[in-house]
Amino acid sequence: MQSTRNVRWAAASFAAAVLAGSLTMTASASAEAAATAPCGLSYTTGDVPGGPLKIVYYTIRNCHAYTVKRKLDIAGTTDEPCLTIPGGGTVSRTRVIAGWAGVRGMKPC
Repeated sequence: MQSTRNVRWAAASFAAAVLAGSLTMTASASAEAAATAPCGLSYTTGDVPGGPLKIVYYTIRNCHAYTVKRKLDIAGTTDEPCLTIPGGGTVSRTRVIAGWAGVRGMKPC
């Protein structure tokens, strides 16, 4: 659901920029932009077989031109350590958490 929201937000931002005339692209470039992963956090969760745990597969994409430090914000347990993400870079990780814990989002370090 979070990744669907990010994709919709990115598409709306792109459409607004095109309508405002601040962005000019060819048809092939716009198709490439639509295929690019959304900025920020996207994640999915799944159950760990045979236990009360779940695994979080997550990706943080930095759309800025500068390096940022971000971490996964998890409710009910300790957060992930800080990740340094270079400008335009993407970091993908997995994390096993308790079945009752949940991902709140990401936060700066």
